Amino acid sequence: MFISNEELLKASIQIEREGKFFYSELCDHIDDPATKEFLQVMAKEEAIHEEQFKKILDEKNDRAYGWENQQNLRELLDNKFKTDIFPPINKIMDQASKLQGVGQALDFAVEAEKVSAEFYSLLGDACDEIDIKTQLVQLEKAEKEHLDRVKSLAKHYAPKCE
Repeated sequence: MFISNEELLKASIQIEREGKFFYSELCDHIDDPATKEFLQVMAKEEAIHEEQFKKILDEKNDRAYGWENQQNLRELLDNKFKTDIFPPINKIMDQASKLQGVGQALDFAVEAEKVSAEFYSLLGDACDEIDIKTQLVQLEKAEKEHLDRVKSLAKHYAPKCE
């Protein structure tokens, strides 16, 4: 059941890196300049988050953060991170019309942002290191803001999305 700092932080980096690529690639399928700009901002924010986790990983020095024996984190890691959090955009877009594909992509993004926020919340709750805990709380808040923004955009493309 043990979870290493490196394992959790690498999963966090993976989330952010996949999000960055997902939003960047989705831009290629968007004609609306405002939506395209929104997705570019999302990609940049994901890149910033990735760098934050790389910094945490570089500074960890094998310290215990408190999350090492958390069963709920182990289950989340084992169940949600076996495959990519964000699916490949081309796979989505090849299977649907452009508008439907964008709607489906945003549906996936909503779920991915939910999982990210949940993951960072669990990491923060279990963390004993105040500086890392503070960063995780900030990252969780940012992911929740991403979730709200992506939900709003998803409603624009597919009003049935929640």
